[in-house]
Amino acid sequence: MKTRGITEGALFCALAVILTLICYYIPFLVILVFFIPVPMVVLGKRQGLKVSIISSLAATILIFLFMDPIVALSFGALMFFVGCSLGFAYYKDISPVQKVIVGAVGFGILLIAVVLGYQFIMGVNFTNYIFQMMETSTKEVMNIYETSNMIDASQLTTLKDMMDARMQTLKLVLPSTLLLLPVLFSTVNIVVCDFILKRIGYPVQGFKPLSQWKIPASLKYFLAIFIVGDFIISVFQITAIPDIYIYTFIVFIDLIFLVMGISFIFDFMEYKKVNNKGLKILVVFVALLLQSIVTLLGVADVYLGLRMIFRRETQKK
Repeated sequence: MKTRGITEGALFCALAVILTLICYYIPFLVILVFFIPVPMVVLGKRQGLKVSIISSLAATILIFLFMDPIVALSFGALMFFVGCSLGFAYYKDISPVQKVIVGAVGFGILLIAVVLGYQFIMGVNFTNYIFQMMETSTKEVMNIYETSNMIDASQLTTLKDMMDARMQTLKLVLPSTLLLLPVLFSTVNIVVCDFILKRIGYPVQGFKPLSQWKIPASLKYFLAIFIVGDFIISVFQITAIPDIYIYTFIVFIDLIFLVMGISFIFDFMEYKKVNNKGLKILVVFVALLLQSIVTLLGVADVYLGLRMIFRRETQKK
């Protein structure tokens, strides 16, 4: 290992440790946990996989000195599985989509390890533990309303029914949340690492502008088949398939078409030569508030080619 590699490895190791301690000991900065793999990613791009692995192991050992071993091991696994794997992906200069897959697999392995750790080391079922916390919080809220006499009996009954319905929805949402977290986590890290690496002079393959995103033909047909299947299940009241599987697929499909709806809006803004970044951020927030409408817009664009209507006018000119 070259002297430069040793020096940078020690520097990024220290940076990762400091970032981890900040996340652990300063509660309002806990969001920085999403960026713990970043030092190892940048190091992996600069020095390769070997140096990043050694640095992540050294950082893990140092973290053990400052916090609970299980928590320290979790942070170390985050640097190793996500940071080192993404760093190697950057070192090999693969495409952005492949980087997302690599990062998502790394984070997925970590997530599975956490669930299994709860199950076999602590003897706690992870999903049951989450549901119990939700139910406990709901009961505490109901107790507050019951003892304070803030609302009458009929309103209390309505509120209880609403909370029960919301609890059932949360149980249906949990699987899709656990599946989406690795993808989201990986994407956030890649966006941050792209920005840092570009700032220090490294060429990277970034994502295409959102306005240029398109769904592959194979995925388009698969989604169409599932939409038709879901319609048939709803019409004929087929109960053989558990709701949790259908709901999970629907969440993914809605998310895909929501993104494509935002992509269509951004493409239209480019057509109108509206390049204000602040306005685009506002559009995203409004799209999230009007999620159903934007999702339908995404469906129409994917299957009817809405953006080709005004793009065709541009081509004629």
